[in-house]
Amino acid sequence: MGVLKAFYRLFVLPRFARQYPKEAGYVYFQEFMPENKFDIRVIVIGEKAFAIKRMVRANDFRASGSGNILFDRDEIDVECVKIAFDTNRKIGSQSVGYDFVFDINNKPLIVEISYGFGVAAYDPCPGYWDADLKWHPGSFNPQEWMVEELIKTVESNVKNG
Repeated sequence: MGVLKAFYRLFVLPRFARQYPKEAGYVYFQEFMPENKFDIRVIVIGEKAFAIKRMVRANDFRASGSGNILFDRDEIDVECVKIAFDTNRKIGSQSVGYDFVFDINNKPLIVEISYGFGVAAYDPCPGYWDADLKWHPGSFNPQEWMVEELIKTVESNVKNG
């Protein structure tokens, strides 16, 4: 049944997808970074960030969806966290996820930016970084942070008219 539904969706778009204009006039290429055995996902919410290391499945090149996740702080390259904070300041997002892989010189590269993430997958994270890259051990509630950021934005908009 899943194959038939997928085939059907090639020709008949769901209602929400029909609301957007058709995309045309460009093509998107992404350089393949070989030999990556993992990616790093950094979530930035306001002035706080947490991260996971997602391992690549056997016989695949993708880490997303593998279910093989490392949460130990020592598994995370802090340069990824720094780049995520810097990028977030530039784009002005309240809550965003950055996926990093590493080039042949071991330089972290952002390969995807996501506005959403499955919260439960991050529950085992042992702590978070603040914008000064100071580590704060312990459990946390990212949903609460999102609400706080939304309230700050609304208050700022009201104050500034």
